[in-house]
Amino acid sequence: MTDREVGWGDRKHEPSPQMVREALARILASPDFDATDRLRNFLTYVVEETLQGRPSRIKGYNIATSVFGRDDSFDSQVDSIVRIVAGRLRRSLEHYYLTSGRGENIQIHVPKGSYVPIFVEMNEDLSVAALPQEDRRPIVDSWPSIFVEAFTEEGDHSAFPHFVTGLTRLLVVGLSRFTGLRIFGPEAGTQTEGSEALKAAYVLRGGAAITRERFWVDIVLAEQRSGRTIWADSFERSMNPSEIFSLRNDVANRIVQILAQPYGIISSDRAKDSEGSPPEQLGSYGCVLHFHQYWRTFDPKLLAEVRRCLELTIRREPTYADAFACLSLVYSNTYRFHGDTVPPDSDLLDRALALADRAVELAPNSSWSHYARSLAYWFIYDLDSSIASLEAARAINPNDTAITADLGQRYAMLGKWDKAVPLLEDSYARNPAQPGGYRIGLFLFHYAHGRFEEALMQARKMGSFVVYGPVAVAMAAAKLGYEEEAARAVRRILAIDPEYGDHVLLDLEKRSLHPDLARMVVDGLRKAGLPGRDMSKTVVTKTFGEQRRRGPYGEGQ
Repeated sequence: MTDREVGWGDRKHEPSPQMVREALARILASPDFDATDRLRNFLTYVVEETLQGRPSRIKGYNIATSVFGRDDSFDSQVDSIVRIVAGRLRRSLEHYYLTSGRGENIQIHVPKGSYVPIFVEMNEDLSVAALPQEDRRPIVDSWPSIFVEAFTEEGDHSAFPHFVTGLTRLLVVGLSRFTGLRIFGPEAGTQTEGSEALKAAYVLRGGAAITRERFWVDIVLAEQRSGRTIWADSFERSMNPSEIFSLRNDVANRIVQILAQPYGIISSDRAKDSEGSPPEQLGSYGCVLHFHQYWRTFDPKLLAEVRRCLELTIRREPTYADAFACLSLVYSNTYRFHGDTVPPDSDLLDRALALADRAVELAPNSSWSHYARSLAYWFIYDLDSSIASLEAARAINPNDTAITADLGQRYAMLGKWDKAVPLLEDSYARNPAQPGGYRIGLFLFHYAHGRFEEALMQARKMGSFVVYGPVAVAMAAAKLGYEEEAARAVRRILAIDPEYGDHVLLDLEKRSLHPDLARMVVDGLRKAGLPGRDMSKTVVTKTFGEQRRRGPYGEGQ
């Protein structure tokens, strides 16, 4: 097998041996290449063997005897040293290319499934010039920028002279918390005619009126260049002088949520520009929009393309924190929903955590950086750190209802209903358009308390791209005696995963679902008629996954 056959595809040009050796020397000399002498010798050996034209000799046996000092009796089936060290080497290289090596033109990778390295010229596939002539259409990007004009006053504002100024300021602050947006306040518009604010993609303008009984806020978002109205609305509240500023804050937060959330007005408008474009023609922001299209449904058909797009993006733009965060979430989701396709020695979760850490390093005030870190922590069973990261994300941007919903989801999976339910209900009240998958927490709550009609209502809204929507429908419908609906849901489960009934317990443990809830799910699926080995087991709740989990379930959980 040649290095081209390992999985990176054919390239027109291979870097010269001298370029590769210089790249290797920079790796070995870098303090960010966190590797033992054994790992360094491993990397040097496989690189030199490849450069000398001997890739066929790079086998586990030869590495063990030539690099690790094993004798001729070495058996890879008994001694897994080469596989283990190879995994560590891949993680060390990943860390290097996310830190001081992110600007390297030549990268050295050791793909999974082989110990033969590949040498990648990063500027080859990542530029418009590298595309075939017929594909050289403009890269779709455009980071959304918004100029917030000073709102106008209508009526007598003498009793509340700073009402409108405060409203404008709250909008600027709230929008700025979404790190994917560039926001210009009213003061930016007083600059010269060529100022950046006046070149912004959108302008947000409006006015406020106050009477003794009520106050109104009228608002318009328009495309600045064409004047096209993107969105307009009015917000009215009863006047209560003691609460007027609190009510004003509520209105400002509502406007921010409508405009700036991942599934809000702005992202929906920008997504029209990138719809149908392949990854090579999407810019950094376009790839993030593509990610959010996937994240809404978890449609597995979108996963590979979204992952490829984001991997291109972090190489093209190695300081774009949101892209690192989104790619981390993609890796976590690959493990979460497609773990059966991941090799046993995969370092997917390590990579997810490394990408999230890099996102936090680049943008410590980005809520999605902390959100990505929380999901990576969850799947390595560090539940305390996961919850802490999500709480940090919500504190940074309380207007992002996706983060609020996911925090509620995590508390629901721990059985902490007093925290879970208010967060989930609030998130859907503020943003009914967000992904239906978060409803699993509300489903579990109602089902656990015997409210099966309410549970079924939530289950029906969850969607069926992944197995948990039909799992929830099957459980609730079976409890209610809706045999036909339960049977349809079971058929859908089997269509997604024909062997789900054989490994449901392992799947639920992998997701850190509370043991009592795991038992409830198995009992519900058994009643619905799902076939499989786990359907005949008795779930032991006291020891379910406890030995592997940091922050184990304690009393009252």
